[in-house]
This record gives sequence, C-alpha cells and structure tokens, in this order.
Amino acid sequence: MKIKLTDEQRAKMKLVFSTLDELRKDKKFMKLLNDVTANDFDEENITVENEDDYMDLVNFYDNLHDYSNMFNTFE
Repeated sequence: MKIKLTDEQRAKMKLVFSTLDELRKDKKFMKLLNDVTANDFDEENITVENEDDYMDLVNFYDNLHDYSNMFNTFE
C-alpha cells in the first residue's frame, strides 16, 4: 500500500488541530463547554436569550465526540 498525502490533506489536518487548539486555549469557551456538558448542569439556566448558544455548544460537543468515533480505527 502506497501512503501519500496531498498538500491539501496535510493543510486540512493541520487546520483542524490548530483550530481545536485555539478553542482549547480559550478559557471562557472551555468553561462554557464544561458547564453546559456537565451532568449536573441546571437546565433552568437556559433562557430564550441564550438557548441558541447553549444548543450550539451542546451540538459542538456531541459532533466532536461523534467525529472522533468515526476516525477510531482501533476497535
């Protein structure tokens, strides 16, 4: 099997991890993500004003988890 990555594939891989690294370094983002995905999160904190942001964070977390599982080749 010949293994050869294109420059575009390399750039996309680098972009994914650099973007995730930037989000990880964003303390406010990480706190929000940890808060809304915690098992003891009180959903009464969700208001009409913040519902979209709440759902964006939850969906981001779920999608990140799902995508990482799609790339899991160690099963």
